[in-house]
Amino acid sequence: MAQCKLTPPEYIQNAFAPQVAVLCSEDADNLCLKNNLRFVELIQPFCRLNVETRIADPSGNTVPIRNLRVAFEDMNRRPPQPTLGKKLLSEVVGSTPWDRPMTKTVIAPGTRQGLELELQCTTPWFEAWRDMFLHVQYPSDHEFTKHYIACIIVIASTSENPLDQLNRLSQYQHQQHHQTPARFPKWFSPNILKFYLLIHDVAAGDVHRSDQLYEQMTSMYGSVNCHILKINSRQADQGDLHLPDPWSQFLIQRASIDPGGSSSETSSGTGTPREDVSGLPSRVTEGDTTDNCEPIHPLSPVAPPEEEKNGKFDMMPGVEISADVPVLVNRPTLPTGVTQHHGGCLTTQDVDAIRTFVNDFCIKALIPHVERQIRYLNEAVTNRSRSKSLLSATRRWLGGNKSPGSATNSVIYSPEATELQTRRLGDLCFMFGLYELAYSSYHTAKNDFKSDQAWLYFAGAQEMAALAAFMNNSADYPKRYLEGSLQTYLNVCKVYNFAIRATLLSTEVLKYCGDFGEAAMMFIKLTSEESDLLSALMLEQAAHCFINSQRPLPRKYAFHMTLAGHRFSKAGQRAHSLRAYKQAFQVYARRGWVLAEDHIHFTLGKQAHHLKQLSESLGAYSLLVDQRLKEDSPSQQSQSQQMTYVREFMNTFHQYVQQEWDPSTGLPCLPLPIIDSQATKVLLGARQELQNAGWTAASDVSLDIEIGADKRWYALEQELLSVAHNASSFSVFRPNLNLLSNNTPNTVCPFVPVNEPVFVEVFMKNPLTISLMISDVQLIFKFEKTDESENVEVPVKHSTFPGFNIPAGAQETVRLELYPQCIGHLLITGVQYKLGLTPDMLSGSLSSSPPVVIEGQQTIEVRGTRLNTNNVEKCSVVYSKDKRLEVSVVAPLSRLSVAFQNIPGILSCGELFSTDAIITNTGPCAISKLMLAVSDPKSMYMSLEECESPAKNVCVLSSSQMGDMKISGRAKILPLPNGALRSGETIGAKLWLHAPQSSGAFDVELLFYYETEDSPPKTRYRLLRHFSSIYVERSMSIKVTSLVSQNLQETINSTAGGDPTSTGSGNLVVEAHNCSEVDTSCSSFTVIGISANSKKWAVLPHSPLQDQKLGGDESCNVCVQCIPYHTSDVPLVLSQLHFSNNKQIPLCSWWRFTLRERMKLLDLLADPPPPNPTADHIPPPPTQAQKDARDMIAADTLDMVVTVLWMGQRNGTQTWGQHSVHLQNLCDSVCVPNLPLIQTGEEEKPPIRIIPEVPLPPIQSPLPPPDKQKHLVKVSANFPSLVEHDFFVSRLCSIKFELHLQNCSACCLVTHLNLSPECLSVSTGNSSNHMYSPQSSTQVLYVGGTVRKITLQPWEFSKVPVCALVTLPGTYSLGTFSLTALRRHADSSEAPVPQMCQLQTAVVVRESNSKVSHHHHSHNS
Repeated sequence: MAQCKLTPPEYIQNAFAPQVAVLCSEDADNLCLKNNLRFVELIQPFCRLNVETRIADPSGNTVPIRNLRVAFEDMNRRPPQPTLGKKLLSEVVGSTPWDRPMTKTVIAPGTRQGLELELQCTTPWFEAWRDMFLHVQYPSDHEFTKHYIACIIVIASTSENPLDQLNRLSQYQHQQHHQTPARFPKWFSPNILKFYLLIHDVAAGDVHRSDQLYEQMTSMYGSVNCHILKINSRQADQGDLHLPDPWSQFLIQRASIDPGGSSSETSSGTGTPREDVSGLPSRVTEGDTTDNCEPIHPLSPVAPPEEEKNGKFDMMPGVEISADVPVLVNRPTLPTGVTQHHGGCLTTQDVDAIRTFVNDFCIKALIPHVERQIRYLNEAVTNRSRSKSLLSATRRWLGGNKSPGSATNSVIYSPEATELQTRRLGDLCFMFGLYELAYSSYHTAKNDFKSDQAWLYFAGAQEMAALAAFMNNSADYPKRYLEGSLQTYLNVCKVYNFAIRATLLSTEVLKYCGDFGEAAMMFIKLTSEESDLLSALMLEQAAHCFINSQRPLPRKYAFHMTLAGHRFSKAGQRAHSLRAYKQAFQVYARRGWVLAEDHIHFTLGKQAHHLKQLSESLGAYSLLVDQRLKEDSPSQQSQSQQMTYVREFMNTFHQYVQQEWDPSTGLPCLPLPIIDSQATKVLLGARQELQNAGWTAASDVSLDIEIGADKRWYALEQELLSVAHNASSFSVFRPNLNLLSNNTPNTVCPFVPVNEPVFVEVFMKNPLTISLMISDVQLIFKFEKTDESENVEVPVKHSTFPGFNIPAGAQETVRLELYPQCIGHLLITGVQYKLGLTPDMLSGSLSSSPPVVIEGQQTIEVRGTRLNTNNVEKCSVVYSKDKRLEVSVVAPLSRLSVAFQNIPGILSCGELFSTDAIITNTGPCAISKLMLAVSDPKSMYMSLEECESPAKNVCVLSSSQMGDMKISGRAKILPLPNGALRSGETIGAKLWLHAPQSSGAFDVELLFYYETEDSPPKTRYRLLRHFSSIYVERSMSIKVTSLVSQNLQETINSTAGGDPTSTGSGNLVVEAHNCSEVDTSCSSFTVIGISANSKKWAVLPHSPLQDQKLGGDESCNVCVQCIPYHTSDVPLVLSQLHFSNNKQIPLCSWWRFTLRERMKLLDLLADPPPPNPTADHIPPPPTQAQKDARDMIAADTLDMVVTVLWMGQRNGTQTWGQHSVHLQNLCDSVCVPNLPLIQTGEEEKPPIRIIPEVPLPPIQSPLPPPDKQKHLVKVSANFPSLVEHDFFVSRLCSIKFELHLQNCSACCLVTHLNLSPECLSVSTGNSSNHMYSPQSSTQVLYVGGTVRKITLQPWEFSKVPVCALVTLPGTYSLGTFSLTALRRHADSSEAPVPQMCQLQTAVVVRESNSKVSHHHHSHNS
């Protein structure tokens, strides 16, 4: 339970304070009413003695009494009627204020993280209810703590006959004391203390007369039992000097009573209804009490008599009351509901006099009287117990020991019974601090009552015995006594009010001892369905016990606090219900218990609304419908329940705006729908507009495009900036953004020119299962002018979105516009709109009231990326600032508009296409520089001028024509006429496209960069994007193979008059295959030409070529020859072979794309190459091996781009295209497109080896591998095809011929020619050697050396004469020669490399007559 302002011993002492009756005359009460107080109320603040006094026990030992408190009550006070008593208990709970909660860190068992809770350290409403409960409790016959131990008779000196009035009041008290049967009020003993008080009014009375009256009183009753009190020393009109008001906290709330005596049913401020306790168990009394009519306790389940309900019930029948005897029930009440000050006629001396009166009464009269009573009762109990001990022992032996549950009869004790006398002694000792003697008496009485089976008396004695033991020694007390008494009260006696009192006292004791768990169980036992207020208070105290225990239990605390809030609500205590639910919600918040949170929020909103706390109610309903904090655990309520929530929220919101909201602060925030602030997009600048039909405007940035390729645009922009500012790189690159989103770097405020719009896209999501209606959506913004000289009525114009419906769980986008009219700074803060329910939702509602439409706003707060640069940012969550909503409005700028004509949607692989483009300046300022960057320069470019293709079949390109080959970047400057493009001017251009050679998507990405003339550096340039995606379908595949020819041909020499040089040649085999699909738009193609460009080779046809038309899946092969083109300083040779009468492609720029095939650019998003650490280092001169390696590699290099030109037809329109292949070396074979290999099965991957099985290879030689050196030397033969010889004249025929050797490299080579290699088999004599032999004979004999060493200088041509002898006529092959080459400066580790030497040398030797002369026919091979 919560902390109390009194300690448990102090509370127990106050609960059992001695009761003193006050019988006051009407004149004395009227004299006190000058201070707005009755006499009993006047002395209440001074009922506790501020001095320590002592009391003597029966043995004569004195015991100190500290803080003795005496309860003064009006003798004629009646317990309130049940209805009024319940109303008082409810009002005291509802009217008691409470302190602000304190924050406490609670660590639950099994957890490490503490829970911050705001707890009520004290519960003053519970203490007030507890005090009121004890105050309205009626005295019972089984105990004497509520019986009057003394009576103070009060008269006033201003009465006509004060002594006579004193005698009548004394007689009246005597009648009440000794009436038979005994009724209310209850008296402690037959002999009570009577004390007589004379009140003197200092301001209005006669002091001399008062003194005489006091002397007469002392002579009659003794000076110890009399006292004179002089008050009202100040006049009533002296109200400016008031003393502090100590009486207000002691005054019981006065309830209005009608003249008939019935209690008013006016409800309290909290609207507390009556509590129906008719279902409580009935109360059991001891013996026949039909004549002993006691007043009924407010919590008693016994219904009051009908006379009491009608206000006619006489609490004292048979007793005549004189007219001057004041009775409280007949006295007119003081005015209620008005704040009054008390003690206005009292001075400090008067207050001291009142305190002195109370001290004198207690010390001089009451305590001596109590000492005498204790001695008397102790002697009486001791004498009677001796004679009764034998009888009691015999009865216990014969009757046995029965449990309380077996009670079948009732016991009636006489007032002078020994058991009651023992109990009376214990009560008297307990009230005055003699706890040891009190415990002994209670223990004796407990045993006697148990023997007599008087269970109500037994429970009371057992309860008081436990309390006496605790007050005497708190460390050792019988806890079982408290539990036993509570069980007896509840289960046996059914006395509910005494069970409540026992619980209140027992829990204080348990709390003092630290047993919070048992205290909580005791509180929970008292909860029931009959009394809501009592159950609420008990559950709340149990919750405090759980949270204040040694091991806090926050979930049990929250559960019982929720139950307490529910019972408070049923009892009408809405303020306490609201408080209890708020405290319980602290534990349930953000734990994923969605249903519990929804229940608490709904109850909080409802209770706060009834209490007219609209702000509190709106906050609860907002949390109920706000799903932003429930993303991990969304709402699980049904559609009808959510409909109820939203309707309550809207009604409360509407009332709140009308009654409490200040319109000057703007609109309140709405929780629905959810606005994703991070997804907000901002688009700056006007859109591209079309002025001509049939043209397509540049796509630019749009709110409809998907954000994802921004890095490619940033890379293009960076290249543009490097070209525009002649800088290779930038230390800090910040892109110029026109579309800002969550994926863009928004670290710098964007800018927009005056009179250009700002588009904002807001994402709204409906998280509920009901549809919502949104209307009149507008942006909320702030604008600050930077140029105050501008006089504009509306600095920013804005648009309004009319409205839409958001279905359940759907997401909608809202696009709003702002139009700045002057220079300044624009800050977008949020969006305002109207929220309502859709008609289909309202159709099912039973409410007849018109639908409520509320208007509010939501703020848009964006944040940047999370920072993670230093240790502080890594250890915490820090985000960068996002400035996408902070727009700078600048002076007017130029604005570029680009339109294209007929951009296709489909192209074939390799197809060429050109379209016209118009570039217009639609802004008010001139454009001083225009640039363009494309994503792939090999496939697209834009030119402002036409360029013609070369007319010759073989020509050398000039430097200007080779510009496409020398392109090193993607950015290009577009020259402007007269150096600027003025406002409204237009220039034309042409966009050339070359579709990729593989199918798929072809993305055309163009980024225009333009600068405004005389603009500040911050806004110097702007950008315009264009993006088109073209689908590329399959067309043709090309395979080009390079072959080396052994024939030595004459080179083409462009120098006039030069001697032709004999050198090697080659062949190109081109295979074209139609790989288009059946359903493509262009399925047949015609090969119309071949083109090639190389630095030293030209392409010529072997014979006239014809067009090759290819249908579906058809192929063709074309063979052309390659001849070296030797001139000085030839940059590039372009060869064109057009089939069928030398037709040319009408697209004049096709040859530029062939040159662009030589471009070597990194991928757009590829990382730049790392810096070369040896870039500034001067390399050493190359070695001879490196020089020779370079020359050998150059001899094998072809470096030729071969282009196959084709045409087709799509939808009746002629199409043209080309496929290009780049051959790097001789004997290469390249195919485009590279078709993926189809694998029939999954390859088995080799195991991963960390340590290689074989040792690492040695350092590689700079020389090329042997297979790249077999074409260094070309060999050809010059021999006769026919030889006639007369074998009768000479048996040996001599055949003479020449071998030609050509060094095709710039390296000096040493060759070895072997005419009879050992690896070749020689024909035997049995072989056929005549002319009809299936193959020529190789049985020849060479004359001279068969192995010859020949040194060839770079590019040297050498002739080697050879002579062979045959012995028979026939067809002979001159042999298969072998030739090896080795560089002259080779080391010993290098081996000769065999050269390609495949010659067809068939010679026919024929028999001739001797008269016929020999003739020879020469033949070259």
